[in-house]
Amino acid sequence: MIKKRSNKGFTIIELLIGMVIGMFVLSGATYIYVTIIASSASTLKSSKLNTQMMSMMSIMVNDIRRAGYWATFTETPSANPFSQIDDTAVEIINSMASDTQITLGSNASGQCITYSYDENENGSVDADSEYFGFRLNAGNIEMRTAGTVTDGDSCVNGTWTILSDSDLYTITQLSFNSGDSACVNTREPDELDNDGANGEDDDDERDCYSQVPTAGSGDTTVETRDIEITMTAALVTDPEVTMSISQSVRIRNDWIRIR
Repeated sequence: MIKKRSNKGFTIIELLIGMVIGMFVLSGATYIYVTIIASSASTLKSSKLNTQMMSMMSIMVNDIRRAGYWATFTETPSANPFSQIDDTAVEIINSMASDTQITLGSNASGQCITYSYDENENGSVDADSEYFGFRLNAGNIEMRTAGTVTDGDSCVNGTWTILSDSDLYTITQLSFNSGDSACVNTREPDELDNDGANGEDDDDERDCYSQVPTAGSGDTTVETRDIEITMTAALVTDPEVTMSISQSVRIRNDWIRIR
């Protein structure tokens, strides 16, 4: 007599255990997938943030570098209308709130910079088109573009346009610092104790930032202006993702004036 072998399936307990194990494996795989997707999205946003910040920095550097340009600059540098005492080619301003100028060459930083240059090369300052600037305003970087400007050295005067993308990021810092600028009095050394310090002609007397020439002295000074720009931004969707960049811009047109 031949006995038939009975076919056994999985018991309910075995099925339940298998389902639990499968759920653990599936949840682990799902977690890894979601993590990778989230990381990729964050990486893409950070990359886009970096790209846009570099683009804004490039715009600011390239335009600020032109400050004080005058079509006939080489003929009479001291007559440049964009670099006169009352119409300075570049100024750093504390903020929109105070609208107070910061002395060039100091280590103080400001949230706004204003400047002008002879864009149409007609040899004069055009109030409706040749005053420019960048400023921090409510988490955005704004650029002064068009509109009649009655005060070129004001951070609130004129028409300003948003340059940054407020939907993607917030600008948490924008600063301009001219601490690396230098001013030289071409009269020095003249073998005279002009500062009355110790009866000697000191090297410090060449620095016309610390030893300001007397008005009407006829001294010729040359200022080389170097602006350090620092910008920091945070993603709107994830404020913990931040990025900060800095770049120095050397203004090509030295400020030459007769005191």
